[in-house]
Amino acid sequence: MPSRDEFDFERARDGATKLVLLGAAHKAGLFEALAEEKDILSLKRALDADERALYIILEALCSLGFVDKRENRYIIAAKARSLFLEGGKDYVGGSLPHFLNILEAWLALPEIIKGAKPERRTPHDVSAFMHAMASRQDEFVEEVINQCLARKKDAKQVLDLGGGPGKYARAFVSKGLGAVLYDLPETIDYVSTEFGLKDIKNLILKKGDFTENEFTEEFERASFDIVFMGNICHIYSEDENRKLIKNVAKLLKKGGLIAIEDFVRGRSPGAEMFAVNMLANTDGGNTWTEVQYREWLKEAGFSSIEVIDIDGKEKQLITALHRGK
Repeated sequence: MPSRDEFDFERARDGATKLVLLGAAHKAGLFEALAEEKDILSLKRALDADERALYIILEALCSLGFVDKRENRYIIAAKARSLFLEGGKDYVGGSLPHFLNILEAWLALPEIIKGAKPERRTPHDVSAFMHAMASRQDEFVEEVINQCLARKKDAKQVLDLGGGPGKYARAFVSKGLGAVLYDLPETIDYVSTEFGLKDIKNLILKKGDFTENEFTEEFERASFDIVFMGNICHIYSEDENRKLIKNVAKLLKKGGLIAIEDFVRGRSPGAEMFAVNMLANTDGGNTWTEVQYREWLKEAGFSSIEVIDIDGKEKQLITALHRGK
């Protein structure tokens, strides 16, 4: 047996193949179709699927304990219901299709290492990406929001940049703030109905691209108490982040709060591996150090910079106050 510090190739390979199997089965609608007992012919009709493929996948899932078989009929196993049926307390189905997309991108790493540019995948699959973002645990979101409001107790208006499915925007609204969720047009079109955001009072959905300098002209100058940037900075290069943070400063009232949630390199144990994901999926993305964030914020006129660990040390929340003119 390998020591704790050694990498177990066999175990990792076995885990990877099982994840791909589970992700493929979920994406194909197999678990949902098996909420009630079905035989293979019924499943074939329900999913417009291949009979041979269904048999092989179902038997493999049975061997792993995620599907039960009774004579010639199959049903999702009890332990799998909370994992793969939407609404389950341990639901992971929202993130699995996105995992498959990530895996596809990582398979191009040999060419990328030699200088090839990654295929632009944003938004490669809006549905998969949004459901993966929406799978963030409510407790994590609550901790982040509470930390923001502890620093800006008098906040009334918040801008959620690139907020996708609205997990954070919803949480701010639930605390009594008015929120604007700003994201790409195709994202807003999807989340407005899929996640019911268009029906939330005090939440405005706004379409645009915050990587464009002109995006600030869509808002009144100095109109927000908080600008929240969750999982954004890792997508972009140093120069792009500098530009974005300077633009955010224009939208904050004097004493307003910028809040950046991300992996901080040198502080989060997952930062280096997550940077590989950015290498596979973006032109200039990476994970950035605390020193870099502090430099960008000071250049943009921010002070009182604080960095705290969230979810153990897996993620960090960087907050700073805008000095104004």
